[in-house]
Amino acid sequence: MLTYRSNTYIPRLVNISKSLAKKHSFNGSCSDETGRLLSVLTGQVKRGKVLEIGTGFGVGSSWILSAIQPSVSFISVDVDRVKIDVVSQNIDHPQVKFICGDWEEIIQYGPFQFIFADAAIVKTDEGERLVDILDIGGLLIMDDFTPEEHWPDEWQGKPDLVREFWLNHENLTVTEIYLTPKSTAILATKIR
Repeated sequence: MLTYRSNTYIPRLVNISKSLAKKHSFNGSCSDETGRLLSVLTGQVKRGKVLEIGTGFGVGSSWILSAIQPSVSFISVDVDRVKIDVVSQNIDHPQVKFICGDWEEIIQYGPFQFIFADAAIVKTDEGERLVDILDIGGLLIMDDFTPEEHWPDEWQGKPDLVREFWLNHENLTVTEIYLTPKSTAILATKIR
């Protein structure tokens, strides 16, 4: 009996970034499932700017750069100087600018047609500012959500204010999708 095997292809640039993360004992990189989704979605952006908040060691950046269209520019920001320096020295791509700083310093470069918000503070405390810099028709993705059926006991019965904010925002069309049985992502398109 044949067994279905999922997509196992990993772009060369992603493998370089994964090696950097491993070398620096960093386990906060996006999953392959998130990366593949980033590639598919950013590959559809035909013009404008893509933003990643939370560069880490460049795994998400590499997935994005593996599919980015020639007419699109990409900015990735992280507050950690070591990470930005390592990523900048190892990922050479003409469409990306790696910036060390607070994500709010990047607001001036907006609006953005695509945002990958991979920093917890942005998802939780800075939501409205994130919506403001997303272009009308632009897409926002946030990963690392735990499905309710896998919540630890201390979360049970409590409201999820982050999900409530994003899933019910009046200026967004939003859905939550499973990336793995125990991990979901929120995708939002700005409609007004």
